[in-house]
Amino acid sequence: MNLRLPSLRERPEDVPALVEHFLAKHRRLRPEAPLRGLSPEALEVLLAHRWPGNVRELEHAIERAVVLADGPMIQETDLPDDVRAGPGPAPVARTSADLSVKRAFRALEQQLIRDALDRTGGNRTRAAELLDLSYRALLYKIKEYGIDR
Repeated sequence: MNLRLPSLRERPEDVPALVEHFLAKHRRLRPEAPLRGLSPEALEVLLAHRWPGNVRELEHAIERAVVLADGPMIQETDLPDDVRAGPGPAPVARTSADLSVKRAFRALEQQLIRDALDRTGGNRTRAAELLDLSYRALLYKIKEYGIDR
C-alpha cells in the first residue's frame, strides 16, 4: 500500500503549528532566557519559504533561531540566510533577445532536476520518479549539467 504524504510546501497552513511544536521542543537550549515566541515578520518569512528540506529543514531553522535569538522573541534576522532569501530565481532566466529553445530547455531541465533533488532530500531514485526519468538518465543529466547533490 502506498501512502503519499504531501510536502510542507503543499501545506503551508501546517507551518505555524509545527513552529510552535519545535519552539517547545528546543526552548530547553535557552534555560537562562526563555522565549515567548516568534515575531509576525519571522512567521511571515517562514510561511513564504518553499521548504525543499521539508519538515526537517523547518526544525533546523527553528533550532538555530532559538540559539541565536537575542531577545524573548525570534526575529526575522535570527532565521538562516537561505530561509530569509525568499523564493529562488525564476526557473528559466533569459534575455528577451535570446529566443533559443535549446538553451531555455536546458535551463528548465537543470532547474527541474535541482528542484526534484531538493524535494527528495537528494534521493536520486525518488527524484528520477518525480521527473519521470529512468535512474540512469537522471545520473547522466546530473553529470552532464554538473549538478552537485
